Amino acid sequence: MPPQLVRWLFRAVLMVVAALVLPGVCDAQESLTLNWFRSDVQEENASAWYRWAAGPVVANADSAQLVIVTDGHCSLYVNGQRVLKNVAMKRSGDNVLALGFDIKSLLRQGRNTVAVEVHTSGKTTLFGISVTAISGETKKNIGGGWRVAPIVPPVGWQQTDFNDRDWPEAKPVADAPGDRFTVTPPENFTAPVIAAKARTAPFQFEDGDHVVFVGATFFERAELSEHLEATLAGACGEKHVSFRNLGWSADTAYADSRGIFDAPDVGYLRMVEHIRAEEPTMAFVCYGQNEALTSGVTPEQYSQQLGRLLDELAASGIACVLVSPHELFPTSPPIPSPSRFNPRIRIFSEATSSVAQSRDLLFVDLFTDFSKRMLEIDYAINSCYKLPPELAQSKDGGRNETSAVFSSFAPNGMHLSEHGYACAAALVRERLLSIPATLPGVIVDASRKSVDGSSVRIRNAKWNPDDTTLVSFEVQEEALSALPLVVNVTGADEKTQISAVILNASKSEILAHHGQVLDASGKSIPGQSFATAVNPNTTNCDICCKRKTNSTSTAGVLRTSPICLASASTSRVTTPQISLNLIRSFVSLSSRFTNCNNLSGAQ
Repeated sequence: MPPQLVRWLFRAVLMVVAALVLPGVCDAQESLTLNWFRSDVQEENASAWYRWAAGPVVANADSAQLVIVTDGHCSLYVNGQRVLKNVAMKRSGDNVLALGFDIKSLLRQGRNTVAVEVHTSGKTTLFGISVTAISGETKKNIGGGWRVAPIVPPVGWQQTDFNDRDWPEAKPVADAPGDRFTVTPPENFTAPVIAAKARTAPFQFEDGDHVVFVGATFFERAELSEHLEATLAGACGEKHVSFRNLGWSADTAYADSRGIFDAPDVGYLRMVEHIRAEEPTMAFVCYGQNEALTSGVTPEQYSQQLGRLLDELAASGIACVLVSPHELFPTSPPIPSPSRFNPRIRIFSEATSSVAQSRDLLFVDLFTDFSKRMLEIDYAINSCYKLPPELAQSKDGGRNETSAVFSSFAPNGMHLSEHGYACAAALVRERLLSIPATLPGVIVDASRKSVDGSSVRIRNAKWNPDDTTLVSFEVQEEALSALPLVVNVTGADEKTQISAVILNASKSEILAHHGQVLDASGKSIPGQSFATAVNPNTTNCDICCKRKTNSTSTAGVLRTSPICLASASTSRVTTPQISLNLIRSFVSLSSRFTNCNNLSGAQ
C-alpha cells in the first residue's frame, strides 16, 4: 500500500475518533455563530443584565433554537418565562458545554424579549448567545439590538413591557471567547420548561402547588373576604399550597382592562408575563362574563382568545382549571336587574365548558343552578331565622325573603358581598373537590351516651368526668370553611332546656338556635340545635352546652375544665354541662388536637 494512502487513512481514522470522543470541541467557534457580550467592572464578582427584542419572524418559524454559553452563572428569560436560574454550565477543563432550547412555544406574534443575567467570580462577565429560526430546510440567525443595564435593574426588568430606553446599547465583541475557554455545541435542544402534569377528576391539590387566580371581578374581589382561598386551603390538610390572586376588575380574556393607558394587546402581554413571574404550578382561569356583556364579541371569538391564553400558560408548564362565569341575581327596583343577561352568560359558560372539554381540562360550573344552590347554602348557615328556600320562593312564602337573600349575596346582583363569597366559596369547593357544602355537625345523644359527627373528627369523649360536666370531647372540622359548626343535642329530658355558649379566653357568646334537629331521612326529631358563628376568628375555642331546668336560674358557672368562668350572678347550675373543644386548623387532626384540660391559651 502506498505511503501517501496509509497517511490519508490514518488521518481519516483520527478525525472519526475525534468526532466521536470530543464532538464539536475543536471547531466550536466555527460550527456555532454566537453573539458575544462582555462587561467589565472594577471589583470582583461581576454581574451584568442584558435585554434583547426579537421581531415576529421568529414566531413564524417552525422552530426557534436558542444557544447560550458562559463560564459563569446565568439566568435566562424568554417573554417573562424563566428558563434558567443562576445555572453553571457543565465544564471539563477549559471547555464549556453550551445549552440549547427550542423556545418556539414561548414566542408570539409581535414583540418578543430575551433577557440574560450573568454572574462571575472575576471582574469580567462573558456570554455567547444566538437564536436561529428554522423553517423547513432554511435556517436564519436572528439578530437584533441588545441593551445592557447601567446599574442593578428593578423588579420586572426581564418582562417585555419594561422600559429600557435608559439602557445603553450592548455591542458584541469579536474576539470572544479567545483563550478564556472553548465551547462544545449543545447536545440537544430541549423544551424550555417541564410540561404541566395533567390534573384529572377527582381533583386534588398536590404538595407544593402554587396556585394563581386569573380572571375578572369574581376573582379580583374575592381577596377582600379571603373566603375562597381559605376554603380551598382548608381542604389541603398537611399539603403546602399557596395562592396568589391576579384577578382584575372588568377584565376579559383579551385583557382589555389590564392595558390601562396602553392598548389591550399590551395589557395581554403584561398579564401573561405577570402570571409567568409567579411561576405557578396551576391556574384557575375564570372569564366569559364581561365578554357576554360586551357587544360584538361572539362565543367563537371568546373561545379562540381563551384558547390562546391557555396555549401561553401551557407553554410555561402551568396546569389550568377553567371556571365558568356565575349566574347573576335578580334585584328589586329601582336597580335594573342584571339577571336579564343570564341567557347570554349561559352561552359563554357553555363555550368555556367546550374549551375545557376539547383540551381535557377540568371545568368548574358556577352557572348551572348557581342561585338555587346559593340559597340552600345560605339557609344552612342561617336557618335559625331564614325561611326554607322552597318556602321563600313560593307565592305564599313571599318574594321579599328571597329578594333579601339575593341582596345579601350581591347588593347590585353582580358583585358578591362577603356573605356571598362565604357561600360561593363553599360551592366552588363542592364542585371542584367534591366536598359537599353541608354544615359540619356534632350529634350528642344523651340517652345513648354517644357523640358522633359529620365532616368532623371527634376523639376523647368522656361522659360524666365530674359532677358538673355531662360529657367532654375534642372535635376538629375536616376542612376549614366559612360554614358554621352545628351542635345537635338529643335524648335529653324533654323538660330540660339547653342553652349553648361559645367561650374563647375571657370572651363568651351565646350560640343561636339553629332550627330543628333532623335525622338521616330529613325528619324532625326531638332535640335542640345550635351553631357557631360564621368563620369565627379563632384557632382554639371551647363550646359549652349547659343544661338547665325551668326552675333553675339562667345565670351560672360555665366550666371549661379546669377553668371556671363565673357570671355576674352567684347562683350555681347544679345540672351537668356538655363541654366541647373546637379546633379550627389548617393542619392534620393528629398534630393539632388540644386537650380540654390544657386550654389556658394553648395553640
